[in-house]
Amino acid sequence: MEGIERAIRNAFAKGDAANPATRQRIYESAWSAHEHALSANAALSEPQKTQRRDRLKATISRIEAEFRPAQPLAMTQPRVEPGFGDLSAGSRQNGQSAAAPLAGSPTIEGPALDRDDVRPSARKQRGADLGYEGGAARRDGRKAKSRSPFLSYVLPALVLLGVGIVGWSFYNSLTDVRRPQSSTTALANGAPLKEGEEAGQANWITVFTPSEPTRMSVRGRATAEIAGTGSMSFARVKSGGPDDQIVFDVGQGILEEIAGKKVTFDIVASSDDGKPTQMSVSCDFGAMGDCGRKRYDVSDANSDFLFDVVLPEGKRPDAAGTITINSDISGAGKIVDIHAIRVTVAQ
Repeated sequence: MEGIERAIRNAFAKGDAANPATRQRIYESAWSAHEHALSANAALSEPQKTQRRDRLKATISRIEAEFRPAQPLAMTQPRVEPGFGDLSAGSRQNGQSAAAPLAGSPTIEGPALDRDDVRPSARKQRGADLGYEGGAARRDGRKAKSRSPFLSYVLPALVLLGVGIVGWSFYNSLTDVRRPQSSTTALANGAPLKEGEEAGQANWITVFTPSEPTRMSVRGRATAEIAGTGSMSFARVKSGGPDDQIVFDVGQGILEEIAGKKVTFDIVASSDDGKPTQMSVSCDFGAMGDCGRKRYDVSDANSDFLFDVVLPEGKRPDAAGTITINSDISGAGKIVDIHAIRVTVAQ
């Protein structure tokens, strides 16, 4: 889950990570997009999908634990809190209120985004959660506070509405795609992904990385510069208008390798300073055709933008090709950070 954790931490770095509501929004967006990605990946079996969900839960719990101070335990004999149904029944028999646990009895709970989020009934306990929200009991015997209608109904509806928008942007990063490490990655036997194989296990040919800035050029008033250091470097590109474009070379040797095949290109990108933008992508492969013009909504999380191209059989490249990007088709000059461009043979 390195890709997921990196995306979440990048979102924290550009937002108010100390605010539990901000973290909750980021976790829920990540979870929803991950579910969308799993649904779109027909090659995965149900056990594999369950395993990935568990890994995402563990990753979110580990990240959230960093924001939680250590809780001192009372010097009384600890006990394990029963389920909500048992707690209610036991309280009726003993004349006690189910909303107030026994004084001095520590509750056992995992990391939770909202310490006041008390689930008063088994019905809510059966509701879907992300696996990182903690226990149902209230600390220090204080009276439980009802969850607001906004958090209970409106916020989940907004999250579900946002799935379609952010799902595709998160697709590859939330299925644990490894970033390319060098430009020498070879495409072995042109083999597509096998059933159950993750995208990070595919054989990628690197088209561009920030360590090779000579493969990048600009047109019009567009700008491009290498920012960051080491493995965290990226190409920061900016288009001020429709004719301001950034061009990335696709070497003739790469085109020779993929000629006559159906291939998938992957542009790893994010927006700058939490400002979402819509970028356009077009291709020119000379005698082998093009990829049309595509548009993508880019958020501030590192995401993989994929598109398939069927290269005609019998056609060979007579020169290098290009991939052209406009960082903001609205003309407002918003920035996109390009982390890598790569290609692999698709099914």
